[in-house]
Amino acid sequence: MEIQTATHDLQPRHAFRIARRRTQPLRNVFLQITRDGTHGLGEASPNAYYKETAAGVLEKLGAASDWLRNLKMAGLPDLDRAWAESWEHVAPSRAAQCALDLALWDWLARREGVSVAELATGAAPRPVPTFCTIGLSTPEELRTKVREMRGFPRIKIKSDAGADLTPVHYVRARCTGVLAVDANGAWAGADVGALTSELARLEIAFLEQPLPPAKDAQIPRLRSQLPIFADESCVTEDDLPRLAKRFTGINVKLVKCGGLTPALRMARNARDIGLKTMIGCMLESSALIAAGCVAAQLTDHADLDGAWLLANDPCAGWRFERGVLHPPAATGLGVAAHPGALVFV
Repeated sequence: MEIQTATHDLQPRHAFRIARRRTQPLRNVFLQITRDGTHGLGEASPNAYYKETAAGVLEKLGAASDWLRNLKMAGLPDLDRAWAESWEHVAPSRAAQCALDLALWDWLARREGVSVAELATGAAPRPVPTFCTIGLSTPEELRTKVREMRGFPRIKIKSDAGADLTPVHYVRARCTGVLAVDANGAWAGADVGALTSELARLEIAFLEQPLPPAKDAQIPRLRSQLPIFADESCVTEDDLPRLAKRFTGINVKLVKCGGLTPALRMARNARDIGLKTMIGCMLESSALIAAGCVAAQLTDHADLDGAWLLANDPCAGWRFERGVLHPPAATGLGVAAHPGALVFV
């Protein structure tokens, strides 16, 4: 297989803020592999929180190029083997492993003339209702975003160390869909018990990562009031046994765990040990979102609004309509780059 890469700087449509300050550009890495005239597309969304950068991902993908050229891919079982072997070449970058894994899934499904969802689950893909996120906002920004999302089936509201629930009350009074709140681990100094009680009274579906991972031991006393999902505490499939004792559910992200291959395993294994599941995203193009939609066929929830939040998505894939993602009628991931949007070298 031949390998080419490209980068793309993502621009959100609106100001998008979470509890953590951003320390690097929103620069995603794209990977295209080619063999026998068939292409496969992958993407990585490097995040500084997980010590990932675009430059680091490009370096690791380059280091894997010789291995990839000689990789034998005969069918579905080879994806698991390729994913495991790739770690020797891309470690410690799960984001680079993710881009490789997605490109291989896309290539194999295109070669077989089916969608990745059919290859992974044996069934045609279903539409995916997704949470759509309201980041930390000024009052005017909040009013604008709520107007835009009115009628959406699922909305997630970000919070920070101030733990101000005013935006949650505002959204609850104006939106009838399912609501969730995500603190990104910022509530260490807050009265989290009182906050979870208030959120339960507001009929919030769940609270995501209220405390930093170092304080996970405090979670069991909170989940009796409200379901609590792990995000920053849930990185790879090795975390599942520990999380099952503390959290209600987990947020699986492809760039955290290393791609679609481990995400599918995490969804299945989490269900087996009693954890609820959500497939999530960073700010991502439609390429990564399409792969997330495949994993979403197996999860309880999806938070796959990363491409909808962008002003300059370089790809077209699953169609977003009023908070629901609809599958394309195409093989592979069903994703194509817009003309001139990605320059592969």
